[in-house]
Amino acid sequence: MPPSKAVQALHILLSRPKGRLLGGFRSRLLLGLSSVVVLTALLVGVLGFLQFQSTLSQEAWQDLISATNIVEQALLITPEQVLLNPDRLPRLAELGNSRFRVIRTEQVFLEIGGRYPTQSTGWIKTERPLEYGFVLQAALETHSQSEALRTFWQTELLALPISLLLALVVAYLLFGYLMHPVRHLTEATHAIAQQRFPKPIPVPPGQDELSDLAESFNRMTQAVEGFLERERNFSRYASHELRTPLATLRAQIEALEQGLLTPQESLPAIKRSLERLEHLLAALLALTRIPHKNPEPVEVGAVLHAVVQNLLLKEQQRITLKGNLGAQVLGYEELLQQALSNLVNNALKFSQGQVEVEVRQGAVIQIHIRDRGPGVPEKDIPRLGTPFLRVQPKVDGMGLGLALVRHIASVMGGELEFSNRPGGGLEAILSLPSLEVSHA
Repeated sequence: MPPSKAVQALHILLSRPKGRLLGGFRSRLLLGLSSVVVLTALLVGVLGFLQFQSTLSQEAWQDLISATNIVEQALLITPEQVLLNPDRLPRLAELGNSRFRVIRTEQVFLEIGGRYPTQSTGWIKTERPLEYGFVLQAALETHSQSEALRTFWQTELLALPISLLLALVVAYLLFGYLMHPVRHLTEATHAIAQQRFPKPIPVPPGQDELSDLAESFNRMTQAVEGFLERERNFSRYASHELRTPLATLRAQIEALEQGLLTPQESLPAIKRSLERLEHLLAALLALTRIPHKNPEPVEVGAVLHAVVQNLLLKEQQRITLKGNLGAQVLGYEELLQQALSNLVNNALKFSQGQVEVEVRQGAVIQIHIRDRGPGVPEKDIPRLGTPFLRVQPKVDGMGLGLALVRHIASVMGGELEFSNRPGGGLEAILSLPSLEVSHA
């Protein structure tokens, strides 16, 4: 996607009100956490209630069976009647809320613990056959179990709003934690939508999605800024420099149309203007493009020899190569050759004597190009490499060569510096990361 369209897409994405964007996310986060808490509390409450109910029911049946065994052992049974042996039932309190009776053919012979209940609600009942046709009936009141279940359910219902409130507080704090980097991201994207490039946003601690998002956004910001800067450079440089050859072409064509010049007189000027346009567009494209392949090891000496071989024989004789020519950098051979070619040609153009090229290897690779020309005024040295800057207008050129070298140095992670030599002449120093440092 072109950089201008990418910025437009960001602008459309962020055209909604900021409060609505964050407010909607906040609402969804709170609603989601609240729903999870409510559903979890209800599920835990229902499961806990069922488990508690089953436990109470089992305990109640165990109590009833145990009390029934105690009463059965305390009975004295004869064919005519059933009596209770007090010695075998020392404490009636052990029977709790149990009721017992002994019957035979609907006739009640004995009741223990109080009147035996006739209703089924609130009681659990069991029967056990005895000798001579007697039947022992037992009942246990479940009112205490019902109260325990009711208390349990009330506690669960009371815990539900407390859990919900706690969830809302946690969601609010979590929202603030999550939104802190997102707010930085939102502000930065708003700035990019207005073609203002902020400083890199802080990367949250931890190797998670938020830190990955912040790092990706910072890389995207640098890429978009580079695209836009190259687009601005191309537009600015092209509009600035294309006027002269285009004006010359227009003047020659108008002279031909009006019969002021013959084709033989106009064609050389038109040809020169077209050649200038071709060279200018090639330089502009090189200045604004970036390489699309991965950097590779490049031997500086081999590139320098290729640059020298492309020169005229008399110019080759003026070049002296020395130093560590086997030094290697990690970069792009075509770009490095273009940069060194511009620097060498520039030295040859502004000097009539020898041009010395020395390669020094240290923490970085330094390529020194020294000429014996008049040098440059000290006030103009910091401006060298500015597009269309021509310190000596009488010398033919477009003022883009050093700008292209500076751009290539930046692409390859290096820098370009200039200084006047004490004995006369200008020294250009192209510094590039060495292959060993790049691998470290």
